[in-house]
Amino acid sequence: MKILAIDTATEVCSVAILEDKNIVLEKTLDAVNTHSVALMPLIKDVLFETNLTLNDIDLFACDKGPRFFYWN
Repeated sequence: MKILAIDTATEVCSVAILEDKNIVLEKTLDAVNTHSVALMPLIKDVLFETNLTLNDIDLFACDKGPRFFYWN
């Protein structure tokens, strides 16, 4: 199972691709108050670098954090 995991709950914006329980690729960006700008390019980068498309993803996982993404 391929998982696209997204974390925007803190000052660090993170996107990762996991296959079952193994991390295939993770990218993080210390982007205070710019998550809304940085998130989509990070997703595009990890998909490109793993040679995957959104159609290859079986599960999307994200956190419900304290604020950083939706306060921008």
